[in-house]
Amino acid sequence: MNIVCRPAQPEDTPDVLELTKTIWEGHDYVPEVWDEWLADNQGQLLVAELDGKVLGISKLSRLSPEDWWMQGLRVHPQYEGQGIASQLTDATLQAWLEIGSGTVRLGTASFRLPVQHICSRLGFTKVSELAPFYAPANQSNSSRSEFQLLAVHEVERAIEFAWLSTSLALTAGLIDLDWHYASPRTEFLAAAVERKLAWWWHGREGLLTARLDEDDELGRAPSIELLGCPLEALPQFLLDYRTLAGELGYSRAAWMAPLHESLLPTLKAAGFKRVWENSLYIYAKTHPEKPPDSTD
Repeated sequence: MNIVCRPAQPEDTPDVLELTKTIWEGHDYVPEVWDEWLADNQGQLLVAELDGKVLGISKLSRLSPEDWWMQGLRVHPQYEGQGIASQLTDATLQAWLEIGSGTVRLGTASFRLPVQHICSRLGFTKVSELAPFYAPANQSNSSRSEFQLLAVHEVERAIEFAWLSTSLALTAGLIDLDWHYASPRTEFLAAAVERKLAWWWHGREGLLTARLDEDDELGRAPSIELLGCPLEALPQFLLDYRTLAGELGYSRAAWMAPLHESLLPTLKAAGFKRVWENSLYIYAKTHPEKPPDSTD
């Protein structure tokens, strides 16, 4: 097949809507973000075309100058297994090599063996394995959390704290930006402060930023974005996080947590239960000519 990978155009939209309409049983998020992706002039949106018809897509997004994310890899169901995903991934990686820097990452489900094989071929390293955990919020009036909102002028101090935190290693030095993963950066922490979802814990012994997780059945709940604290304090930190969720008016607390054997007993003791049988793998590759800075 003479597949051509090229930048996407607005006129590709009907083909994209057609190829995504049966993915995830019709619940693919790509149609919701397609126009936004088309308008993004900092990354790259690619399509795979055969005889004038779009059969696949892939998106490269710039999260920060040092952090890039590959996402949205889709192939028309009737053309799977014919190398289109490999060609799109190759083209997306080449785009990053040309316009990007630092580290590029992607996430894929643990059962997506073809994507994992592509990552191995292209020199990516699997850096983390994650799964969602939920715990009921502590809504007791007799309990108070140990969290205080982070102020704007404290962002620089907080980012330094995050980089030095021993718990950051549990997440491979990454924070959760709603299914996008990156290193802690000032702009990410500042955005959490603006959302009023950033706190010091127990004085300044710990740090938490969160995002709001959406679940069609369970509704909204806070989900940990960045967690920083001494490892020995993590059990109490998670218990207090459940109390914070209750104080904020939510019925549950969430964390897309790393599947470290050492962490699983702590999660269980703090009342968190895993809700996926499968997991999410995070892969990363460092730019050969423009590697990342070690800190923000």
